[in-house]
Amino acid sequence: MKIKEVMEKAVLISPADSRKVLLAVAKKHPNIPLFIVVDKKKRLLGDIHENDLFYMILPNDMYDEIGTELGFDIEKKFFANTAEEIMSKHDLSCGPDDDVMDVASQLAGVEENEMPVIDKEGKVVGIITQGILLRHMKC
Repeated sequence: MKIKEVMEKAVLISPADSRKVLLAVAKKHPNIPLFIVVDKKKRLLGDIHENDLFYMILPNDMYDEIGTELGFDIEKKFFANTAEEIMSKHDLSCGPDDDVMDVASQLAGVEENEMPVIDKEGKVVGIITQGILLRHMKC
């Protein structure tokens, strides 16, 4: 089975999107855990996981209460104002014609749960998650 048969549509965002825009996107797509940051040609720049967006949306003054306990990376998330400031850059991706089991093996070897699906032209065409793969794997 190919990834293009099971992938979900990616939610694409601009690197300049503000906190307010990102929150609106998250509310509009409540079941999407990963938002893909792309350039004008829909090429991958990075991604934002809903967990990271959660910290970005919290009021900045909450950082003193909980941020220092959580670690160094959290400060960036609390004080980010745009998608570009909070996005993570990952080298992990797959193509629409990749085999489901091959991609499952690739995801099993890393600490990521999702990845973008990128076509031969370098454009983001979808996302794949461990949950999607789980539902389509054969025992």
